[in-house]
Amino acid sequence: MAHCLKCHQATTGRLCPPCADRLGQRLADLPHMVTALGAYLRPSSQVPDRLGTHSTSPDAPLPVVEDVLDLVGPGGIVTVLETWRCALAEDMGERWPAAFGDLDGRARRAAAALRARLAYIRLDWSGPAAGDLAREVEQLHGAAARHLAPTERATVVGHHPAGPGGEPCGGRLELPYGGGDVRCTRCRATWGPLQWLTLRRAIEAARTAADQAA
Repeated sequence: MAHCLKCHQATTGRLCPPCADRLGQRLADLPHMVTALGAYLRPSSQVPDRLGTHSTSPDAPLPVVEDVLDLVGPGGIVTVLETWRCALAEDMGERWPAAFGDLDGRARRAAAALRARLAYIRLDWSGPAAGDLAREVEQLHGAAARHLAPTERATVVGHHPAGPGGEPCGGRLELPYGGGDVRCTRCRATWGPLQWLTLRRAIEAARTAADQAA
């Protein structure tokens, strides 16, 4: 008996049926999310609030909501979907045409192609790819949902001083409502409670050093 590459439950194939169903639903949602997130690329004073009204005065220090730009721009949702679609086409021996059209259309085509081959992804995709795809789609879906359908707000606890490999990151660090792992909204790195204490000390030390140098 194999184990699901996403949740590790016993199953046949690469993903268990519940994980495959959730992947399919998230792939169906993401193109609509890309369209909805486009509104957030305007200054925040022009973006409808949760009740559908608009702010009466400019309140954004930046021309766009930066986290949303990360999701919609290069390297975001559309790029991730197209990259996975190309990887799947290579594994299946199919030809996948070069990207064309606007972001909304590209997201729809890539997501639809992945959903149409969900049975192959669940049962036959070689290596760990099915689990990696399911996790990455889940992360993108969650990041988009935080902007489009927020419930309880996470607490901002700082900014990430460095990403994987030590390169500058600067993403917002959030502690989920009700507790859990601290997550960077930009590179999506996570820290458990003990890891977060170590990172927080490093952030505080860097801040103190900067203040002393000023």
